[in-house]
Amino acid sequence: MSLVDLISTGLHDIQATRYAQLASSAIIVFDHIITLDQEVDLIWKSSWSMGKILFIINRYYTLTSVIPTITDSVRLSVRLHFFRWQGWTGLIACMIAEVILQMRLYALYFLDRRVLALMVTMFIASSATSAAIMGTALSRISAVSSPLPGIITFCAPSGIPPWFYAFWIPILAFESLMCALALYRGFQTFRASEPAFQSGRHLVAILIRDSVLYFLVMFATYFTNMLIWVSAPMNLIEIPVAFSVALSCCLGNRMIFNVREVNREIKQSKAPSADTIRHSRQQGRGGVRSSFYTPAELTDIEMAELREMRVDESYGQFIVL
Repeated sequence: MSLVDLISTGLHDIQATRYAQLASSAIIVFDHIITLDQEVDLIWKSSWSMGKILFIINRYYTLTSVIPTITDSVRLSVRLHFFRWQGWTGLIACMIAEVILQMRLYALYFLDRRVLALMVTMFIASSATSAAIMGTALSRISAVSSPLPGIITFCAPSGIPPWFYAFWIPILAFESLMCALALYRGFQTFRASEPAFQSGRHLVAILIRDSVLYFLVMFATYFTNMLIWVSAPMNLIEIPVAFSVALSCCLGNRMIFNVREVNREIKQSKAPSADTIRHSRQQGRGGVRSSFYTPAELTDIEMAELREMRVDESYGQFIVL
């Protein structure tokens, strides 16, 4: 291959990488814009919790990955540090989304500690393995700056080990485990003729739907990453990482939005209207028994409904952590 062909191929790879980073950054920014009203209504107006903290980290840490993409001078100045930070950002974004999904699966299994122990053990094992592979590979990578006089100055990673694709294998294995848990729980839930609570059934459906949808999208993304790292030139390994960060960020945020929205609808449907409360108070003053204010006189059916509401509320509070 002649020198001209090498330069042409290099420029094409650099252009493809920058377009991919710009496209993934556009996905993150666009998703932030169209869901800003949901963020204010469902997140910022709620009390502080583990879910809220995870949401903020997932939403705004990944937003920082846009800055090197849109600021070319920053990307060139950091060189090797940027490549390493980009690699760790891909792993961190994946881990945050997986923690959010584990919380949902833990709720699906009614806070079963055995399921929690299984997920946490496998999560630590997969994350540690991927981190070890990432750290070893990044320690061998160097950044090379290649100026083309009068055209452009670009930097590219070099020294990437051929086994770097193994980074995605533990992640794919753990994603498969979580999908299997979600499908199994969904089969159990919808096969039962009498669920533990009726209104919570919709929450379970949302949890299962989001878990399976997340798995399908992210499994395809991670598998594509691995294939590109195996077969494509090393100059193109940055392309799929950008999309994996963007998709894990957006899907993780949407899982939190969806569950909180459904939980709010359930609470609003159970809340008595102002007319109902006013009518009940008038009945109480007139000497008529009021089921709102005389719990000692509640019927067995009303007591069963009250217990169900309390179970739903406790369950929903954990789901929307």
